[in-house]
Amino acid sequence: MAYIKRKLDELDESQIKVGNADFLHKHPYDPQLLEEIRDDMMKPRTCAEFMEWIEINPHYDMVAEASSQFIRGNSEDVCFWNCAKVETDWDPIVKKIDDFAKENKVVENFDTNYTDEWRLNKQEKQKEFIPFRHNSELANMRMHGFKKQYQLLEVTLSDSFPELQEIADLFEFTWEKTDINFQPPSGQFPRHVDFLATPLKRAIEYDSSVANLPYNPITKSPEGWRLCRILLALENWSPGQLFSYENYNWTNWSQGDAVNFNFASVRHATSNCSYVNRPLLKISGFIKEDHWLARKEFRRLVY
Repeated sequence: MAYIKRKLDELDESQIKVGNADFLHKHPYDPQLLEEIRDDMMKPRTCAEFMEWIEINPHYDMVAEASSQFIRGNSEDVCFWNCAKVETDWDPIVKKIDDFAKENKVVENFDTNYTDEWRLNKQEKQKEFIPFRHNSELANMRMHGFKKQYQLLEVTLSDSFPELQEIADLFEFTWEKTDINFQPPSGQFPRHVDFLATPLKRAIEYDSSVANLPYNPITKSPEGWRLCRILLALENWSPGQLFSYENYNWTNWSQGDAVNFNFASVRHATSNCSYVNRPLLKISGFIKEDHWLARKEFRRLVY
């Protein structure tokens, strides 16, 4: 594990790592505390032990940043890539999302205030709206002026969008968890790295064999599995909307386009500077090494 903690002047540039400090991520955290958290994160744990550790960690946002030090300056196809095209009649699905948003005043009542720590609650108690972020993440975002990010609308644990759940099933995940990433105009989410704690928590709650597997802090997955997250465009791209993955941007998407990305390492961000809502389907779950997504195969899926 020692190579993970290389200092800048020790980076191996032969592995397409950048040698210019101008390209490295700027973060607002104390370097010494970040290093201590990184050391703690690398300790051997089962999946259940790791989830318990991260749920009660007061520096959740710093844990995420500590975990993102494993990749710098890679090429675009290492950061994100097209993985699928889903073909269906999208119009009634999009209308259903729009109607749901209007009925529940998702945009008008958009709220990312501090909440009870949702990761401490059983997922079976979850309702239509997913409590937004860990409070340490919210505090850091608000400190830097990010007060409106995006809303998550529940799919897997509700019966509001059965069509979208069936579309998610086409990706053949195990312990899959799906929701709608609904970003209204002016919504922005700053650069961060994911843990995919939600599908991992779901598997741990319902499957003791997953709970007792060793947790790999490099892949952020149980040993023998690979966690994966797909983003599926539910509407055509509008100018002003973007996702950034490290030094690269995903724009100009078409309805039904799906991308995969190196969630365990790649910092990413999203912004909606258009005047229309930006809904995406976020599908996360477990796959094995022989899964078509793990092999980076592109598929056309029909629903």
